[in-house]
Amino acid sequence: MAPYDRALISMTDQISSLLSDRRKLTYYQSIKVRPQQVARGILGHMCSVGLGRYDEKLSKHLFDPSSDLLGEARLSYWVYPYSGRTVIRDLAMGNFGTRQATAMYILKSYPVAFAMAWRKDFLFDKWQPQNFDRYAGAGPADEVDLPLEFVGLPGQLWPEHVQGNHFAGMHDDGAFIARERDPRRALGK
Repeated sequence: MAPYDRALISMTDQISSLLSDRRKLTYYQSIKVRPQQVARGILGHMCSVGLGRYDEKLSKHLFDPSSDLLGEARLSYWVYPYSGRTVIRDLAMGNFGTRQATAMYILKSYPVAFAMAWRKDFLFDKWQPQNFDRYAGAGPADEVDLPLEFVGLPGQLWPEHVQGNHFAGMHDDGAFIARERDPRRALGK
């Protein structure tokens, strides 16, 4: 799994670098990523949540770099300029308007968030994040230019805080949220 983690770390480092230097920041930018490795890195982290519920069907995607992960699942991503972490596995999300539902994994941590939907035609209600669909045919180590958007980003609780036509349900062992400690408490205030 080390190549997957390296690809994911490279992606987050590039986005962090852009966010930390306003001179580099434009409305739209692109970074170099290995989409197949990033997708497997996300899946590997999601599989580590609730190991007792590990699904053997996911092994083919984790251990066979030529499997069709990006053909079977839609990996969406967006710049996430917030602190804290959110990890949700076994989320069922639906849209009353489109009458679609999907199983979804969510992983959010500064500077990027991901939503992996197991139904590729599922649409969010009001905003559609960019996704890795166009890279489904990329080779296991192919590098691509991945576009980033820095405007019109959703709030910190999107998409799990459902609104509009969405509904959601989740397994009670499949989610956690970590927030940074309140710095005022550390000072004794």
